[in-house]
Amino acid sequence: MTQLFAAIDAGGALRFVGEVGRGADCGCLCPECASPLVARQGASNEWHFAHEAAQERPECGAGAANMLRRLIAEHLQARSEGPGLPLPAYRQRVAIVRALVNLHEDVQWGAQVMGAWAWQVRAAAHEAVAQARLDTGAGLQLFVSVDGEEPPAPEAEMAQLVFRCRTPPAPALRERQAALQHIEQHGELVWLHHPDTLGRVADARERLEARSRRIYGNWLALSDQAAGSAAAEHAPAPLFYGPGAPVAPEQAPRFACAPGHAPNVSFTFYRVSPTEAWLLYLLEREGPVDWRNAADKRYVLAPYPVPFDGWEHALPASVGVADLAAGLVRCTAFLNAVTYLSRCATLTRSGRDPAAFQGL
Repeated sequence: MTQLFAAIDAGGALRFVGEVGRGADCGCLCPECASPLVARQGASNEWHFAHEAAQERPECGAGAANMLRRLIAEHLQARSEGPGLPLPAYRQRVAIVRALVNLHEDVQWGAQVMGAWAWQVRAAAHEAVAQARLDTGAGLQLFVSVDGEEPPAPEAEMAQLVFRCRTPPAPALRERQAALQHIEQHGELVWLHHPDTLGRVADARERLEARSRRIYGNWLALSDQAAGSAAAEHAPAPLFYGPGAPVAPEQAPRFACAPGHAPNVSFTFYRVSPTEAWLLYLLEREGPVDWRNAADKRYVLAPYPVPFDGWEHALPASVGVADLAAGLVRCTAFLNAVTYLSRCATLTRSGRDPAAFQGL
């Protein structure tokens, strides 16, 4: 939008090009530079305001969009003071995406304004046109977006609502009533953010985490059942935990290439490249010696056989976080680590003695 469809009269009111006298008789000023305007109301071209003597200024080009934004803000203000400005229900999708699980839950709640709005109808494009307090306990900022303009990033503790509308066609911009009719028909209030003041998002995430743990537990149970059905002489050592009848912890061997490993644990070896290899294993912790029954299994990855250059940055954050002091990577989730390394590894082995992986 580059042509002014509305301007400011001597009293500061918003006037449309079809509602004033023709030419210099319009008595209007540019909303950006306050210079006198003339109303172009020809038979062939779109009606618009122009600067006298065609002295158009580049900085005045945004005036039309600003006028439309102001018109929308004044319309919303009138609605809030008259029949009301009901807000739509707030909806948010809560999701957990990991290896083996892709879960989501949609939560929603109502939020309405308590008390009066504080309006600033002449706010710039990046500024809120109104603020209020919601009955959910959050503060609210209302923005106006014309033709896809994006408001600033929301503040964490503030709710953010935007009224989106596209520019009306030229005939609808000659008179206020036609423009308002377009705004009513095509404008929409949309939530951009609402803080979790009611705890609905946290509750949904907790439910999804519980489902994720059940899925993971079922997967482990099925894996154990499949391993137990193999012939005893061919049954491999447990992949990520110790045998059912481990030796005493003080008698279990310790391996320097796997810092802090649990006793009686089995190691999984991943060869990623000629210079990069990893050991996946359980970290020692207080609790049962039989790690099959431990409630809190903490998996880590150690560069094998010794730390290689750049090992602390070799894995994505979704796999784990490097602990430089311990010389290992603490896994964010067991299945994330297994899935990532299985896809990029050129060779995988499992065993209770890491020395067996030398030279692989």
